[in-house]
Amino acid sequence: MKKLVLILIIACTLIPTGLQAQKKTTSTKGHNIVFNIEGAKDEKVFLAVYFREKLILKDSANVTMTKNGPQYIFKGDEPYQGGLYKLVSQKHYPYLDFIMDGSQNFSVSCDTTGLVEKVVFTDSPQNDEVLAFQRKTVTAQKQMNELHSAYDAAKKDNNQADVDKYTEEIKNLNKEMKDYIWDLINRHPDYLFSKMQRGYQEIDIPDAPVDANGKIDSTFQFRYFLTHYWDNIDLGDSRLLFTPMLEPKLKEYFNKMMKYQEPDTINHYIDLILPKTEKDTLMYHFFVDWLTYNFETSKILGHDGVFVHIVNTNHLKGKCKWIDEDLLKKYEKRAKHLEPLLIGKQSVELIIPDTSMTDDFSKWHSSYRMPKPYVILWFYDPDCPTCKKESKKLRAVYDSLENLGKRNFDVYAIANDADTARWKKYVKENNYPWLNVGGNKANVDYLEVYNIYEAGNPAMFILNEKREIILNRRIEMNSIPEFLEQYEKRKNK
Repeated sequence: MKKLVLILIIACTLIPTGLQAQKKTTSTKGHNIVFNIEGAKDEKVFLAVYFREKLILKDSANVTMTKNGPQYIFKGDEPYQGGLYKLVSQKHYPYLDFIMDGSQNFSVSCDTTGLVEKVVFTDSPQNDEVLAFQRKTVTAQKQMNELHSAYDAAKKDNNQADVDKYTEEIKNLNKEMKDYIWDLINRHPDYLFSKMQRGYQEIDIPDAPVDANGKIDSTFQFRYFLTHYWDNIDLGDSRLLFTPMLEPKLKEYFNKMMKYQEPDTINHYIDLILPKTEKDTLMYHFFVDWLTYNFETSKILGHDGVFVHIVNTNHLKGKCKWIDEDLLKKYEKRAKHLEPLLIGKQSVELIIPDTSMTDDFSKWHSSYRMPKPYVILWFYDPDCPTCKKESKKLRAVYDSLENLGKRNFDVYAIANDADTARWKKYVKENNYPWLNVGGNKANVDYLEVYNIYEAGNPAMFILNEKREIILNRRIEMNSIPEFLEQYEKRKNK
């Protein structure tokens, strides 16, 4: 039997505040669930619920020996939250998956093998449907394996008649299972198990339209998929949070299908989805928290813009009632600092003196008035080991492109050092070929404007010919030429 890794931690420590209560519970008379497990040797068994692709311990029950064998009773005055549950042995082996939904007064007979043929529910109609589905699936899988084996043999023997025959039978068996699932969904649309099965069904995507000139809309099907991806998932039912289906869907949608989409595109689809969750506070809470953390911590270029959008349209609109004041202030501050520095924003012009440190404005230099089409703003501290190492790498790229006659950027290097003597010494010793500015004088507080107080050194921004920000984070120095090349290609499309 496959061993299960169970997280044996009290559930409330892992489930965020507000997600511990279940909205859609039809039973108000607590729970009384009896498990009769033939052959069990456990003094105690555990009840766990799925949450965020993990199993969270909910309860435990001690053995009672009866004339029919070991019995385990879970009884209490409050109902459990609805979801998909697992009964687990004392040694953390899985015995049974079942639905907790509606009436929580039922009994189960099973054994220690985990075989669906050995399971019987009493007074739990939804779990009867689950068992019927499982048995149907086991039979269909066996038939499918036999058909594939026969198909492979026919293919090997070059018997086209049998290849066609088994192809048709495989197609018919798939249709039979699909029809069976949709029949279950249509007969019991409010069952949690029905909603789970509906959520696993693929979206039917129509053919792309063709215009009057015969040109096919090449992006239509992808856009249709993104727009209708959630059609089969009830985003107003928080019971789905306590099943293993929801988070993989989120990851597929946002971290796979839209991984490299423009921030405005991602924001558009977030704004389509979140309103569907708002009728269920717990679902909305989960989605906002998941999306906020996902995009705040993402390493993908442009995802900081998605984070800012989520905060501005949700947290700062007073819609996230569960957020405490300190966390809300943290999000507000972070969004305020990030927003002016997002990709596509006009950069703030810097006018800072060079190492002459004179009040002669002819020695003050503008980040806007650089000869090359691109400008790298390079914030560094002369006493920072990482800054020194990265500056040498930048010098290597700079010199390499200069020697080839292909350097299309200037470097505007800003020293963050209160000790101007040390800074001047550093610049003189390294003899960097780019413009070096710094000190305590400037047209703006450049450390505040470019969020260096919070982000720290070194920091990098790349500006285009309009001095708009096209990169707002440090990348590998040897990736700069490729980044600019790709930007040129996108710009010229």
